[in-house]
Amino acid sequence: MQIMAQGNGAVAVGVVAGAADAGVAGPGREGEKEQHGFSLVEVIIAMGMLAGVLISIAGMYILGGRQVKAGKTMTVATSMCHDIMESFDNQSFVSLYTNLGATTSDTTKTRLSTDSTSPIYPWNTEIRQKLQNGAASVTIVPLGSGTPNFGSATAIRMTVTLTWNELGRPQTVSLSTVRL
Repeated sequence: MQIMAQGNGAVAVGVVAGAADAGVAGPGREGEKEQHGFSLVEVIIAMGMLAGVLISIAGMYILGGRQVKAGKTMTVATSMCHDIMESFDNQSFVSLYTNLGATTSDTTKTRLSTDSTSPIYPWNTEIRQKLQNGAASVTIVPLGSGTPNFGSATAIRMTVTLTWNELGRPQTVSLSTVRL
């Protein structure tokens, strides 16, 4: 800071260092630069880091969306399996295996929803609408001592299985119950 003073015909000019000037680099001082912001390299590095983080987050959103869809489809398939199984609840022990086309000498029987003579064929339309390439099957197996057949069985294990494709991969849901 420059100060000029006049008095008794004399002029004094001098430089006084103030607190604001102490140790602070300013324009015009030799060998020192004034900084006004970030360099281009710093900005490019920061933008690259931000882009990497945003791409990672976007990838997680996409993966999360797929998982939600897969969970929804799995829930629909499980519900349909349960509904198919419940449609046989009101049948007696004997009518269960005879309605599925088994005889007293059979040791297992499987019926498909794609077979027009199958008792689960009416479900085929709903399965195809809700599940990509979907199909259902009902398998019954007699249970008892030795090598049981349906004529000598003390119980029947019924398994309902739904299969379909999701994102190019085969998926399956199975529910089983034992009828006494």
